[in-house]
Amino acid sequence: MPKKEKYRLEPLLKVKERARRTAEIALAKAIKLLKQEQEKLELLKGKKTEIEEKKENTKRDLRSKVSEGGLKIRQSEFHFNFIRKLDEDIESVSREIKDQEDVVAEADKKLKRAKRDYIDAATELDVMKKHKELWTKKLTKKLSDKENKEMGELGNVLFQITKGREGAAG
Repeated sequence: MPKKEKYRLEPLLKVKERARRTAEIALAKAIKLLKQEQEKLELLKGKKTEIEEKKENTKRDLRSKVSEGGLKIRQSEFHFNFIRKLDEDIESVSREIKDQEDVVAEADKKLKRAKRDYIDAATELDVMKKHKELWTKKLTKKLSDKENKEMGELGNVLFQITKGREGAAG
């Protein structure tokens, strides 16, 4: 019995499978990273909104106390300093938001690159699988054709033998 042929590109196929798996993991990590960075950005935006609301409430409180006339200079200084500090906090958080937006943009670029790498790896693997499938079909056809040829030859030999017996008997 002839030795069964082995797909000669099997090691390359395994490398492509590993590359696809690695790209898939990298894609999952990139998605997770982007989501985390977006959540941080949303938290910072929420923090900025809270500070802005606190500033507006402090201003409203200051206005109401001034209109009532029950505010001493020391108290108004305290309110102005507090409002100034809130303005500084808003600027600080705004810078953090800008930095975080840059981080999110970078994470988005990494995600796009990871998607592209995954698509490429998956495509290469599909090409290799298709090649192996076609190779298998070709091998099967080759073996089938060889078997048919041998069966045809065997049939001719049997026909010759039976024809020779009929000729000798008749």
